[in-house]
Amino acid sequence: MREGASLELILEIEAYALNDLDDVARQLLLKLPDNGVIALHGEMGVGKTTLVKTLCRMMGVVDEVASPTYGLVNVYEIPGEDQASSRTIHHIDLYRLKDEEEAQEAGVFEAFEQQGLSFVEWPERISRALPDHVLLLKIEELMSENSEETFNTKRKLTLRRQIRS
Repeated sequence: MREGASLELILEIEAYALNDLDDVARQLLLKLPDNGVIALHGEMGVGKTTLVKTLCRMMGVVDEVASPTYGLVNVYEIPGEDQASSRTIHHIDLYRLKDEEEAQEAGVFEAFEQQGLSFVEWPERISRALPDHVLLLKIEELMSENSEETFNTKRKLTLRRQIRS
């Protein structure tokens, strides 16, 4: 978070399971802009990539949506009736990067300057270099009685926007 900024809550969804993901994605899509950067925060395995896959499917991506862990950036086109109405989704996974310099070398920041949405997993790697208008999406796993039931484990999602003081 930038110095002198506070966070405005845009959306909070309490206690959802993976089988609720379509409904969660529908609610989230109502709050997301057409263009911008969404920083996805959450522990390994909490469902960040699964959420992005669901969002992409619901936005009309016809290509297979896969984790960009090894390629760093996956780009998906959402066809429109013409060139002007088509949209681009960048799915970025910074897990293997150390810092902003490696992200710069990999061309990550170029995606932020293009039209469309950029979903960034592990944004902590470049926190100082994220754009001012970034949306912060956090997924947390809630305590479960049976930790082996990943599919039924409840999660909490919050979407916040930085606002300058």
